[in-house]
Amino acid sequence: MANFYEENLNEGNEFFMGISPFFTKRVFYSLNELMGWVQNKAFSLGYVIVRRRSKTNENGVVSYVTLICDRGGEYKIKATSSYIKQFDGWTLRVKCDQHNHPPAQHMEGHAYARRLKENEKKLVADLTSQNVEPRNILSILKEHDENNVSILKTIYSAQYKLRSSQNDGKTPMQVLMGILNDKKFVIEFSVNNISNELENLFFIHPLSLDIWQAFPHVLIIDATYKTNKYAMPFVEIVGVTSTNKTFSIAFAFIINEKEESYKWVLMCLRLTLEKCMQPRVIMTDRELALVNACQQVFPYATHLLCRWHITENIRKHCKALIPLKADILVESPTWTSYTENYKKLQSMLREHQEGFLCINNIYINPDVLQYLDDVWLNKYKEMFVSVWIDQHLNFGQRTSSRVEGQHSVLKKYLQEKNYSLAKFVGAIDRFVKSQLTAINESFEKSMIVSKHEYKFSCFDLLRGNVSLKALDMLVEELQRVHQVDSSNCGCKLQNSCGLPCVCMLSAYLNSGECIPLESIDVFWRKLKISPSIPMENEDICGDGNFEMFKETYNKQPEAVKKSMMRKLLDIFQPSKTHIREPAIQKNTRGRPSLKKQKQKQTDSINQAPRRCSFSTMPKFVELNNREPARHSSYITTIPDLNEIPDLKEEPDLNEIPDLKEEPQSCYNHRLIDEIQVMFHPYITHIQDVEGDGNCGFRAISVCLGYGENDWLYVRRQLLDELLSSYDAYARVFTDGIGELYTSLNFLESPTPKRYWLLMPETGILIANRFGVVLTFLTNQGSLTFFPLWKGPEEFLYHRVITISLVYGNHYVMVQLEGDCPVPTISAFWIRHKAPCAAGWETMFMSRLELYRHLKPYNPETPFITIEDC
Repeated sequence: MANFYEENLNEGNEFFMGISPFFTKRVFYSLNELMGWVQNKAFSLGYVIVRRRSKTNENGVVSYVTLICDRGGEYKIKATSSYIKQFDGWTLRVKCDQHNHPPAQHMEGHAYARRLKENEKKLVADLTSQNVEPRNILSILKEHDENNVSILKTIYSAQYKLRSSQNDGKTPMQVLMGILNDKKFVIEFSVNNISNELENLFFIHPLSLDIWQAFPHVLIIDATYKTNKYAMPFVEIVGVTSTNKTFSIAFAFIINEKEESYKWVLMCLRLTLEKCMQPRVIMTDRELALVNACQQVFPYATHLLCRWHITENIRKHCKALIPLKADILVESPTWTSYTENYKKLQSMLREHQEGFLCINNIYINPDVLQYLDDVWLNKYKEMFVSVWIDQHLNFGQRTSSRVEGQHSVLKKYLQEKNYSLAKFVGAIDRFVKSQLTAINESFEKSMIVSKHEYKFSCFDLLRGNVSLKALDMLVEELQRVHQVDSSNCGCKLQNSCGLPCVCMLSAYLNSGECIPLESIDVFWRKLKISPSIPMENEDICGDGNFEMFKETYNKQPEAVKKSMMRKLLDIFQPSKTHIREPAIQKNTRGRPSLKKQKQKQTDSINQAPRRCSFSTMPKFVELNNREPARHSSYITTIPDLNEIPDLKEEPDLNEIPDLKEEPQSCYNHRLIDEIQVMFHPYITHIQDVEGDGNCGFRAISVCLGYGENDWLYVRRQLLDELLSSYDAYARVFTDGIGELYTSLNFLESPTPKRYWLLMPETGILIANRFGVVLTFLTNQGSLTFFPLWKGPEEFLYHRVITISLVYGNHYVMVQLEGDCPVPTISAFWIRHKAPCAAGWETMFMSRLELYRHLKPYNPETPFITIEDC
């Protein structure tokens, strides 16, 4: 190629246009058409031509474009193209097409050649939405175009640009809420009152809602893991149609597997039924939190336990032979057969030698029967043994394998374990649509298909009006007519599935009558998606409610209005929500295993507590010039200021201190007399701060490891804490919340009295916002503030900080050491603490008792007030 160009160059270095492969007299109708022709021609020669620059006319329209080789520099101009108004198109003029390099052997090495065409970009977007892996997308592109030279990096770059354009600068939660809103999902969510992080998310696909309202009879519930990057348990609720097809009812991400979380999910589910029929049977495994929640939310439904999970549990505790014997017991159709099978199992287990039973050279512990009785039969036999469960409608459901199977199918759609919630919802949309397709097919088959087995004359009224699954069950039951005496029928099929049993079918056959549709449960007769019971037309206009909301809104103070408005915007503009991403969960199990419970008991006896309280800093450090670091909602450690405490040297908080023993040292300070005497032996440092009205916030800043000049940061954090959970704090402080808001909403120095640190109210905010235990010392009476909504197990370290009110109007930082007394707990905490926060009082019980013992009795102690300087 190089010789070709050299032979056709004259001494003046002018190129003869007539012999250039790029020479053409063609007029192109658009610049894109011209560029496509040039690039195809260049690719065939082993080169890549790109646009170098362009010029616009007086109207701002591009009229002149310069093209060069992708390896060329400023001086290597190859060709120019210009818009010719006379021909209303573009022409190409070649100035020089000589290259100083050989043609490319592999076009994959040229970034421009790897670019995707517009139709290829659209194909990548469609395949990405279908969760096709990038390597498979690349293979499909090359199958469509054999000249495609894209590489895997090209696909990744295209997907990145696609995500960026879809997100458009939105947070992950805004993207998620936007997708849920656009696809018309029914959603409910709850957030953390402190951090505004998403805790629980419940959502139903609009198609699932239609199917669910048509078939609310059966609920099968189970939770699974490894579905999202936040490690949140994923709860899936599925149902069954009359045609024996499984469909997804609802989905939920929950913060943990505790009864409260499951109850919240089921309450959200119940609200979607409105006037429709309530569930008639619920199937779960033996997750006690879920079992209890089901009994509370759906008390009239029959609750069954999955036999497969029970068998697996028995298999873990017993040899393989025992589950086989237990299966016979579980399948007992009558009380008599159950008693006989139980006695056989009992007799077999009692035939032991030296404490063990030998069957086929397998030794079995005789305690197996006790295990079966204590763990399963005595408590739960009515929920999985045939003689009991077949007395109630269960529509043939014995295990939770349906929901387990849906977990598996859904994870195939996901393909990854760390999906974002937004991608997860996209996968569910396709997942549910595929279910609807299969359900509609089964409905149509039930109405038009007639098998040879259904030719009984008694089936004349049923064919085309009940599902094929119901007909199959009736055919199977008919085979028992000559095997079972109708007087000993037991009516199992009638009681458990709502279908005529042997005794009824025998009567219809003998009389020649057709089985009436009314004898078939409504569940099997429904072959279309419509509500089980027609819902009454409700007035959902809500004009009266809107007027009430408006009236209530106008009566609120400014801060409350802002809080209410944020919540309304989260509802009506979900794509602009202020909700934060969920925290990554670490321990979501509601009930620890027996092994962990025993280990915990052993650890509590042999070791000191893993987490215990310690003072603000081991050694006092001047931090006046230090700027505050970034913080989350809770601060558990101060970087670069404190070493992680040696847990072996930490005091045992459960050990009652010797009241006669005093610490060896006591810090002397000019303010020492302003602090209660009982604390003097424990004081190692007192730091005074500037008295400009912000002294309380300055003292807190020093306690947290910052300088006192960072008081403004502390003020803003506390104000944000109050506003982010205003409704929750309004229930805590009631009428005093307005004064508290006013005291925080001032960011200047010096500060008037009405904006001073307001205690004891602000103490609750400090403990909640920074995740610390605050002790507030005064000569009139001291108080302790624990975090209100989180327990000690949720913090890596338990920081105790102390401030003291001196002279009645000034705050200082105090550092205490050792097992110092802990003052009386604030009444706000006692009245409004969350159940999970009760562990704080237990942890500090011995030191609280020490304070009560040392505190002098004074029945006339006045209320704490702050007077003017």
